[in-house]
Amino acid sequence: MAPDSYADWRDRLATANNPAFWPITAIDAELEAGRAQFWACETAALVTRVVDYPGSARACEALAGAGDMAGLVDVIAPQVEQWASENGCTHLLIAGREGWRRVHSDWRHHQTILLREL
Repeated sequence: MAPDSYADWRDRLATANNPAFWPITAIDAELEAGRAQFWACETAALVTRVVDYPGSARACEALAGAGDMAGLVDVIAPQVEQWASENGCTHLLIAGREGWRRVHSDWRHHQTILLREL
């Protein structure tokens, strides 16, 4: 049986982010409170949330993704895009590894986030 529940993907999603920013317990809480959405196909999973910005933008932001890139890009992303559009989002947002720029070469580069630990 293909993994299709959050419980099936939770351990892999836990390694998607630096836990100082998004520990898996915070993602658990966002999902439990209904502030985040879980998406899955046979080979990948994604957690998103909607963020309303003061300047009127409403973005569907990817919080954590796991699995193969084809599942994320070809299967899950179109579902997220449709859902986001139907729910008033004006943007999709991915803040993640540099590899996302190569995968989404048709997206406009808006901002790069650099982090230096003190």
